[in-house]
Amino acid sequence: MKLPPDVIRYVITGHVVITFLINIGVNAVVGFVSFRGADSVSTWAIQNGAAADTIGTCFFLPFITCLIATPIVRHQRKNGAVSGIPMAKIPHWLQAFNGWIVVRAFKFGLCTLALMAGPIYGGYWLLAADSIAIASFLAFKTLFAASLGILVTPLIAILELAGPSADSV
Repeated sequence: MKLPPDVIRYVITGHVVITFLINIGVNAVVGFVSFRGADSVSTWAIQNGAAADTIGTCFFLPFITCLIATPIVRHQRKNGAVSGIPMAKIPHWLQAFNGWIVVRAFKFGLCTLALMAGPIYGGYWLLAADSIAIASFLAFKTLFAASLGILVTPLIAILELAGPSADSV
């Protein structure tokens, strides 16, 4: 997938760097509020457990990011802040995520969940004890979410840049 330089710059600045910083801030606050007062986090608890929280992040981060980023990219493309790209330049696997914004968000969330759930459970099973110190878990939670965000957000942005009004580009 060869993208024009202005699109690459737009995606890296707005959907990698800024996304990373936003996800660090948001997930640090959410983690602090969710686990306030705890000395440790149970690895396997269904409610407020480390594995469940991480798995939830795999679905909800791409889902919410899609609902927020798609209208922003659409607005910026419409106002000329970034040029659109033809859908033909987008890989077919990414085109499969196209559709109404809520359906697109579900597709991104479910796909991320399907790809990440096994490795996450395996990682916790191999590496974690019955509980994890709160500071260690919050650091992991924050960095995991920020890293996941820089993987999915550029894909969401690129797909929207190839939206219907971009096909005339």
